[in-house]
Amino acid sequence: MNSLRTLISGSADPVFLLNPDDQTIVAANDTAISACGDVDLVGKKLDQVVHFETLSDQPNDEIAYFNNQWLVPHSRRIKLNHKTYNKLDLAPSSSIPDDNTLFTIRKMIAVLLHRLRSPMTGMQGYLEMIQDVKHDNDKRKLAKVGEGLDYLFEIMDELELLHHAEAYLEDEPNATASDAETVIRQMLIEYPVELRNRVKIETHTNQQFEFNSAELKQIVTLLLNNSAEHQSGINKPVKIDIHSGRKITVTNFGTPIPDEVVDNLYFPFVTTKANNLGIGLSLAQLIAGRRGATIVLTENSPVLGISFSLICKPQEISS
Repeated sequence: MNSLRTLISGSADPVFLLNPDDQTIVAANDTAISACGDVDLVGKKLDQVVHFETLSDQPNDEIAYFNNQWLVPHSRRIKLNHKTYNKLDLAPSSSIPDDNTLFTIRKMIAVLLHRLRSPMTGMQGYLEMIQDVKHDNDKRKLAKVGEGLDYLFEIMDELELLHHAEAYLEDEPNATASDAETVIRQMLIEYPVELRNRVKIETHTNQQFEFNSAELKQIVTLLLNNSAEHQSGINKPVKIDIHSGRKITVTNFGTPIPDEVVDNLYFPFVTTKANNLGIGLSLAQLIAGRRGATIVLTENSPVLGISFSLICKPQEISS
């Protein structure tokens, strides 16, 4: 047993050694044990400790919920003393910034907003003072300057979304479950008719989400905006699929996201859109993560579309 523990002791992430025949835990490292309250995990079934969520029909395409967080499982066969084991590592997703990284980014945004807001407001004021020019050519030039300033203010407003992300987080989730279809249909009323006509909602048996309704609306809004603004799919349908009380998927049918973007998908400023800062997915992930949920890219195909799914934490592990 000591040799098994030594084999997996070097990782700061949770690591399990499993019997390949029945997936019982043979050994676990200190990180995994301490996350379970120092309970003896040997002999327990893996699915009693870790919840796995299948993302697609592709082999091994899944994420794992353990110790109140979503992690990426990495499994491989190893041999020790003429015996075969499955070694399972649970690592954070490289596409999602950790809290320290996000804190640093938001601090930089705060400095940028502070330095730019005042001079830009002054420029806007001076522009308003000289609007009474007589020549059409001068009017057109001033109009272009005004458009440029408006665009810069829009960028700053987008930065404000991430800087003040806590404003979107409720202190306490609602005590009762939210009806996802009701929340989404009410949300769509606020959208232009041309976009509402593009959105198709599919529902399944359980639409009750153990999730704050205001936050659920905000996350789905961010995902819908991300899909609706996808340049190559701007005139194509958008599908919202309410799978169950734990999963909602938003799909658009544009061009798949390039691999280099997928690798850093939830970092701010990573985007394929020319006039976008890539804040929406970062904010959606931040809101979801505070409630034990996650946002996952579940499809990225020219045939099946580009799908993002909100996956809530499993009820059997909910605290």
